[in-house]
Amino acid sequence: MLELRRKIFHIISILMLSIPILFFPYWLNILLFLLGIITSFLIVIRYEPIMKLFGFLINLFERDKNLSTPAIQSLYALIGVFLSYILFGKEAVYGIVVLAVGDGFSGLIGYYFGKNKLPYNLNKSVEGTLAFFFSSFLALLIFTQPMKAFTISSICAVLESLDLKLDDNFLIPVIASFFGKVL
Repeated sequence: MLELRRKIFHIISILMLSIPILFFPYWLNILLFLLGIITSFLIVIRYEPIMKLFGFLINLFERDKNLSTPAIQSLYALIGVFLSYILFGKEAVYGIVVLAVGDGFSGLIGYYFGKNKLPYNLNKSVEGTLAFFFSSFLALLIFTQPMKAFTISSICAVLESLDLKLDDNFLIPVIASFFGKVL
């Protein structure tokens, strides 16, 4: 139940980042991102006044293994989307959509239905990787033409399936936004 709750929160909260990117002025977006990044950092270092405000969310959504650095994945996601916005402007929406939808659905499908492990990464499943691709592809069709959606979804699904040192919550929005800009 925790994983379902986490992934639903993941999908909704990250998709909400697209609203300011699409509709707010640049300076306000920078301010909001910095505020979010600072708040997440203060949660990660367990700054007591911030923990009192957000502790209930951590108890509701954080995995036990991440309680020593709560919200670290949120921090990585915010930094990745922020960097995407700085570098690629409104094309950061591609990164937001792929991270929210692709990563969210791959996590859910992989967790509940992932039976066939990837030969090059036993922590990931074929089912989760396919869910990443198809959900990202379908969601991106709202914003772009099919070939661009297919290419971005394919690259990011492969990227997410790899066992990399960089957190995918940081890397996926940057890579998806980059390809959203250049394709």
